[in-house]
Amino acid sequence: MSDQTDKIKVLLEPFGLSGEEAQVYLELLQKNVATALNLSRSLHLGRTKVYRLLDKLIEKQLVVLQCESSGFKFLANDPSQLDLLLNRRESELAAIRRSLPGILKVLESRAGSGRPGSQVIYYRGKQGLSQVNWNLIRAKKEFVSYEVATADVYLPQREAEKLRRRLLEEKIMTRTITNKKIIESFTQVTEMVRHFWQIRYIPPEILTIRADVFIYNDVYAACHYLEDGDVFCFEMHNEQLAQMQKEMFENLWKQAKKLRIISDQGKAIL
Repeated sequence: MSDQTDKIKVLLEPFGLSGEEAQVYLELLQKNVATALNLSRSLHLGRTKVYRLLDKLIEKQLVVLQCESSGFKFLANDPSQLDLLLNRRESELAAIRRSLPGILKVLESRAGSGRPGSQVIYYRGKQGLSQVNWNLIRAKKEFVSYEVATADVYLPQREAEKLRRRLLEEKIMTRTITNKKIIESFTQVTEMVRHFWQIRYIPPEILTIRADVFIYNDVYAACHYLEDGDVFCFEMHNEQLAQMQKEMFENLWKQAKKLRIISDQGKAIL
């Protein structure tokens, strides 16, 4: 199989196609029309397996079945069908999202008293950093933070913007303390900037911020950037510790100077 085919198979995965489904679909695109036997021979796959893969592709409307005098043949549907497939997956995800609050309540009730009152969870690398940031949508009304930089510096821009939109949907206020006197524009989620974001400056002589820290609910979370480019994060789930850290934050917040937000994209200056 060519490197180009492998790359295309990877591109098709987000649309819900397995590697073998993508392989069959690409082969049909090249052949225009083929029998299951033809595909089995050219792809070196068992005919029963090919039929099973074709059934899945027909269900996804990426393949259609033709009945001819010589027997059944299969035809690849137009690639534009991927757009309809994506719309279907988006609808399914929207339905799952609507059901999420109810499912969480059921699962949390099952956790019961056996759930530990305090725990420490460790994360490593960019995926861990992403998880710690996405956990912020669990915050009740607000989270406070000390930040080295805005999320787009260490998360892909698309993911950072998606996170901001979710925080906006949940109406979660963000209050941040930073050592930076200037924050450059960083987002197109302008309503969040206008209504759900406040930022203040504190001099490094009072507090040098060396890690991103988030405090919300009963959680104290920190992300530290290591010298080799790696990231180490942890979350401490403890109500009393989180409350103590929140009180320390509030004292520093009173001392900190308000940055003036001069654009809806988040540019702010002291």
